[in-house]
Amino acid sequence: MTEIAVPATVQSLHARLDSLERTNRRYRLGAIALGLSAFAWVACGVAQPKSELEAERFVLLGADGSERAVLELDSQGHPTLVMRQEESSVLLTTNGPSLLLRGPDGKTGAYLGIDKKSDVRLDLSSARVLDGLRLVTHEDGSAGVYVLDTTGRERAALESFSVGGAAVNLREASGKVRAQFALDAAGQPNLLLMDGVGQRRIGMVVGEDGNGLLELADERGRPRAQLATQFDGSPRLDMKREDGGVSYTAP
Repeated sequence: MTEIAVPATVQSLHARLDSLERTNRRYRLGAIALGLSAFAWVACGVAQPKSELEAERFVLLGADGSERAVLELDSQGHPTLVMRQEESSVLLTTNGPSLLLRGPDGKTGAYLGIDKKSDVRLDLSSARVLDGLRLVTHEDGSAGVYVLDTTGRERAALESFSVGGAAVNLREASGKVRAQFALDAAGQPNLLLMDGVGQRRIGMVVGEDGNGLLELADERGRPRAQLATQFDGSPRLDMKREDGGVSYTAP
């Protein structure tokens, strides 16, 4: 049988078509693989859990449905955490900031906070709430420890001052200082005893020269008797009149 010769142009055309078909198959496979990869990436992104949980108020409920802990913003926008267990409670807030603790009786407590003046305060109170112990540090460097009675009044205090020196004050129920032992800014010790109206009646001091002085005053705070040591260590007694003049001296 005689074969019919196919023109070269037709053979070339078939070869080009075969090549294009193979190339298209590769492109289709590549596009499918790319689409599957994109789908997997999106799916993983959707399924991945968020690292942040957003809410305006978080509440932890007990077995009885009561609120045991609440984390929220107060009326001024300060984050606040409150935890309760029967009468016991804890309050933590950035308003200050401050921390308040209440015992099982709901009254005995402790408070730690920083106020707007940058004073740091620690209060420890009994079940009566008002009495207890207070520690305060001030921005200027002074500090104090205060003992409060059952009415909330200060009865005793130990204070240090930013300018130097320290003092122990003892007060009566009305709040008046009745006794004070102190060191002044120069480090000199002194002791003062006051009467019921606040007048100094007895004073003791050690001067810069190292000599001591004991002074007795009348109801107006005027010195009436002074006993001192002199530069050579010998004693000296001065008795004074109301106008301050010396009426008697010994030796």
